[in-house]
Amino acid sequence: MADLFSPETSPLTWGFLMLLLGAGGVAFAKVYGLFFMRHKTPHRVGNAMNVTRAEVTEWSGKEGYVMAGGELWRAMSDATLNPGDQVTVASMNGLVLRVKKK
Repeated sequence: MADLFSPETSPLTWGFLMLLLGAGGVAFAKVYGLFFMRHKTPHRVGNAMNVTRAEVTEWSGKEGYVMAGGELWRAMSDATLNPGDQVTVASMNGLVLRVKKK
C-alpha cells in the first residue's frame, strides 16, 4: 500500500484504481436497487389507475391522444374535441380510453 503513494506510481495505476472504484459503485447501486427498491412504485394499469379526468393533447376526427394520470393515452370519442379540452374517462378497452366531453 505504501508503494501506491510513492512518487514513482504511474498515473495508469491511479486510473485503474478509479475505474475499479467506479465500477464497484455502479454494481452496488444496481444491487441496492434490485433488492430494496423493487416494491416502491407499483405499476398501475387499467382500473387500478383510478383516473377519471384527462386533457386532450392531439385530436383528429373521433380519435386522438389525451394526458391522463401524467401519461399520454390513445383515446376515442364520438364528440368533436380540440387540444386543451378537459374530458372525463368513460371506460377503458385495453390501452385505449373512451372519453367524453366535460
